[in-house]
Amino acid sequence: MLKIRLRRMGSKGRPFYRVVVAESHEGRNGSFVENIGTFNPVSKPAAVSLNAEKALKWLLNGAQPTETVAYLLKKEGILDQFFKERPNAKKKYGFLNKAISSISVSSTVEANQSTSSEAENKEEATTSA
Repeated sequence: MLKIRLRRMGSKGRPFYRVVVAESHEGRNGSFVENIGTFNPVSKPAAVSLNAEKALKWLLNGAQPTETVAYLLKKEGILDQFFKERPNAKKKYGFLNKAISSISVSSTVEANQSTSSEAENKEEATTSA
């Protein structure tokens, strides 16, 4: 499976990343198929440079972006173009939806526990009546 991910470059304490298409079993800085852009988080504001045509081509051919790269692609508007061509693919990118991703795991667990305790209270009320 092909992944679109970041490849770390730069010196110690000054990271610089290349956005590459690589086999999923290759290491972080292992061999890659194609370089499609760069990301510099050190500069203010963070500099992102992506080749939109290449990125869209790889997405349409089945390459899966990592979460960080998906955010970069969304910021550049490339994912929106991809979703226009493949609307069903939007389900796989639920983590990009701020409303859903802002719910923490612990609050979800607490919500499930509260609904189960409410259900137990209702059962007790019906059995005692």
